[in-house]
Amino acid sequence: MRLLAMGAFAAGCCLARSEYEKRHLTVSHYTITDDKIPDCFDGVRILLLADLHGRRFGRDNDRLYERIRAEYPDYILSAGDMILKTRPFDTSSVVRLFGRLKSLCPVFCANGNHELALRRYPAGDKVTAYDRYVGQLTGQGVTVLSDSTVKLEREGAYIAVTGLDLGLGYYARGLHVPMRENYLLRKLGEPETGIFQILMGHYPNYLDRYAHWGADLVLAGHMHGGTVRLPGKGGLMSPNYEFFPVYDRGLYRKGRTSMVVSGGLGTHSVNIRLGGNDSQLPVICLRKPRTKKAKGEDHGNRG
Repeated sequence: MRLLAMGAFAAGCCLARSEYEKRHLTVSHYTITDDKIPDCFDGVRILLLADLHGRRFGRDNDRLYERIRAEYPDYILSAGDMILKTRPFDTSSVVRLFGRLKSLCPVFCANGNHELALRRYPAGDKVTAYDRYVGQLTGQGVTVLSDSTVKLEREGAYIAVTGLDLGLGYYARGLHVPMRENYLLRKLGEPETGIFQILMGHYPNYLDRYAHWGADLVLAGHMHGGTVRLPGKGGLMSPNYEFFPVYDRGLYRKGRTSMVVSGGLGTHSVNIRLGGNDSQLPVICLRKPRTKKAKGEDHGNRG
């Protein structure tokens, strides 16, 4: 009986802590240094959003909006899964949030597996739920990057941002599906030579392919920080039921390519955050190299 009581107490403590971590917003700062970054982009701040899954922080996401506004971002980039694919599809709070964020700075959205899954569902008048959602975003002035690229311009110089629609087959649960060798070239074409290239690829497990394609900086999510973080081990499990994922939260490198994986803002089927896995807002500062040392230091909190 005593053991049962102790177990129930421990479970209650874990649930209470999980509720705190789901509600608590952590801002993590990263610095990416690359000689391809133009002088006029030196010091530019990019705020990364991912995996909100329709969650609200405060009434109408007021608390989330204020935390983002306090970071003075120059650009907001969303790496996907801001909504839930489950019916009924209620995207209204996310659309309103993006509309408010557009008043702060330019906003660019890529698709995660939850956005792409909306393409399976009709929404009347020969459009899908995805078409309706994208129409709502573009109506707010948000740019949606679906296997497409936009150049960000400052003082006549450019960097490129690409959004990848990774096929839903690559998200198979419990499996690692190898990416076909020319998959990214066929979908995205070749990145422009000499321009700093950001790739929003929701699923981080393909970092080697993203690097081979030519991404200088990858922005990803999907892993929810590994759900439960264990001391010395990192995340326990991804939403794909991959145990001890290699890329779960923070800054990683592959050759000259850097990748920032957001721990995400919400949850869905496994409604848990635990072990220092607070909801996360990564802020990435782009820097020109000050010395001959190239490529990215992480001056922030790895989460």
